[in-house]
Amino acid sequence: MTSRKHNHSTPDRTVLPPEPSAFGGTIGETYQDSVPDWTPALPLVAPEGAPNVLIILLDDVGFGQLGCYGGPIETPNLDTLASTGLRYNNFHTTALCSPSRAALLTGRNHHSVGLAAITEAATGFPGSYGSIPKSAATVAEVLKQNGYNTMALGKWHLTPYTAYTAAGPFDRWPVAVGFEKFYGFLGGETDQWAPLLVQDNQFIETPTRPGYHLTEDLVDRTITYIRDQQQANTGRPFFTYLALGACHSPLHAPREFVDKYRGRFAQGWDKVREEVLARQKVLGLLPESARLTPRDPAVSAWSDLSEAQKAVYCRLQEAFAGMLDHADHHIGRLLAALDELGLRDNTLILVASDNGASQEGLEHGVTNTDRYRNFNPETVEEMTLLLDQVGGPETDPLYPMGWSLAGNAPFKKWKQDTHMGGNTDALIISWPARIRARGAIRNQYHHIIDIVPTLLEVGGLPEPTSVNGVKQMPVQGVSLAYTFDDATAKTRKKVQYYEMLGSRALWSDGWTAVAWHKKGTSWDEDRWELYNTDVDTTEFDDVAAKHPEKLQQLIALWEVEARKYQVRPLDDRRYERAADPGRPVAALPRERYTFYTGTSNLHPLAGPALLGKPHTVTAFVSLPDAGAEGVLACFGGAFGGWTLFVQEGRLHYVHNYLKIEEYAVSSTRVVPAGQHRLGVRFTPTGKHLKPDFSTGDVVLLMDDEQVGALKGIKMGAMYSAMTGYGLLVGRNTGTAVSSRYQVPFVFTGTLEKLVVDVKGERDAEGELRLAFSQE
Repeated sequence: MTSRKHNHSTPDRTVLPPEPSAFGGTIGETYQDSVPDWTPALPLVAPEGAPNVLIILLDDVGFGQLGCYGGPIETPNLDTLASTGLRYNNFHTTALCSPSRAALLTGRNHHSVGLAAITEAATGFPGSYGSIPKSAATVAEVLKQNGYNTMALGKWHLTPYTAYTAAGPFDRWPVAVGFEKFYGFLGGETDQWAPLLVQDNQFIETPTRPGYHLTEDLVDRTITYIRDQQQANTGRPFFTYLALGACHSPLHAPREFVDKYRGRFAQGWDKVREEVLARQKVLGLLPESARLTPRDPAVSAWSDLSEAQKAVYCRLQEAFAGMLDHADHHIGRLLAALDELGLRDNTLILVASDNGASQEGLEHGVTNTDRYRNFNPETVEEMTLLLDQVGGPETDPLYPMGWSLAGNAPFKKWKQDTHMGGNTDALIISWPARIRARGAIRNQYHHIIDIVPTLLEVGGLPEPTSVNGVKQMPVQGVSLAYTFDDATAKTRKKVQYYEMLGSRALWSDGWTAVAWHKKGTSWDEDRWELYNTDVDTTEFDDVAAKHPEKLQQLIALWEVEARKYQVRPLDDRRYERAADPGRPVAALPRERYTFYTGTSNLHPLAGPALLGKPHTVTAFVSLPDAGAEGVLACFGGAFGGWTLFVQEGRLHYVHNYLKIEEYAVSSTRVVPAGQHRLGVRFTPTGKHLKPDFSTGDVVLLMDDEQVGALKGIKMGAMYSAMTGYGLLVGRNTGTAVSSRYQVPFVFTGTLEKLVVDVKGERDAEGELRLAFSQE
């Protein structure tokens, strides 16, 4: 008889996956005199007592908007959650979407992982590649390899812009970076009534059931995923990342939630700011000494507005409030589901936002964000006619920047800025099994990069040095778990730099230096401000003149941090980053494209660049004797795009110019049964820059013969670049490009193929141009 036996050793969790453990059983001549050992064949088990983790990330929700942070909007479920744990009043983010999400999931500063700005604004420098390196594994990857089930739902916005295609590459999609399941949307925003959805690695059809709303769907899926995970009874904890679209534009919510707030903001944003600060003091979030920062010069005094302006601005704010209230309602359903499953006690729940409230609605707000992306903003008078539709599927709204300032009360500035209004956010943490305090406040200074080390600490896990064979850059955050038990503990964080779109800031030991940068000016002209934020909690009193040595010390420290974390070169460009003709493209341009029915949505970044260019679209079809109808091809959606379709026997082309006007042309005769080539040809005749549109002539073609014509249509420079509705063949999912039909209006004949002929090179300032202000 021969035998061999090895003792098991504790796995080295700093190297993931760890080396397989040695066989610890005994091997004899036969199974009868052998002892099995299953351990080498089994995955790692999470450390004993490791909690479930649920992160709920809100979007564009400012410090002063949640009820439990003194805000004017009803959030009873989040308020109740806060009463079971902790609220942080000194928690900070990067001030922008993709960068904060990258920092949250990797524990590294956003420039360190290539996310200086949103993914679509990537540049050819290490701090701004727009792609998280493999040397910065996400916390999902670390937890998955340590025995967790991992799932992500909702907004992603961390996939490189070059990978927004059905062919990937998928190595930075959620399921490739640690999440075992994904259900949500890839880009920065989506229509909440008709979202462009992805499940795992596949674009899926937009739901069409009556009353559908994405927030409800995401929470339904989250509950189902957690129930599935629990009923399997594997004993594994879960890590769930739920990133809601609320409250990024479009501000979409059911009518009853929007109407609930009718008249509640009639006092205006100046008064609301005062009221919010007063409540924050009562709640103990800010000291009695806290002062309300002055209204930003870009925002008009409420008393100076016309009645029409007040009516429009209030309705847009009511839509925001309704959307946040609606999100809170469905978060309540998720929390109730955890209670029903008996999971709340050992589930660490963390709620935060990715940045401050958004100023991207500019002075007046909008009901169609694609209009100002094309430099054709709406007037107040135009929006007055749409007030009853605001928040519903007929609009794509965002409130004016005055409400953003109120949402960030009592701080200065807003999303995209390095003052506190841009980077100070709510943070709620509840974990009944571990956190004894109930409804308490913590004032230690922390940043979104500190979440990953916190999760590793509470899970009993080390920071990995190698993941999937790649050496890891150190985690740059500091765990805040020490604050769970000690309200008076001195913050363990020493320094945190900020840079966003050229603006800069640095916090160190209770002092903050900040320089707001005006786009297009020299950085040498930036004026640095200095605040003792341990005392002056709202950045009210600039003491740069009183403490010049301290200011210079912090500026010098900013330079040190900038070198350490690959911040330079400074870059204040917005859409110009995305318009750089030297950037890599998602798909190689051609002069002729062939597409087929049944294929996925082709994102504007990956499809042929047709807008403003001479092009021909030809559908090869076969119609039965009884006739057929439906969409042959379309691009965009209800707020701008084009569609080619057959209806009532005739061929039609409609160009929806920013929902301002539908240019329509129909064939002069019926399309007979049989095989045909049905098409449209566009010939540009002019170009206008502000508003940004092309003019041109359209010809309808049947078997190469002209059967209809329309001169002088307007064609926008871009449609749906952020929502991602691109070319679709044989149907119109999402929102209907034309009011002449309802989605999906699937073509009922046989569509063999669609051929698109394009003349000229890809126009980097056309289809690829993104309005950076909308992320």
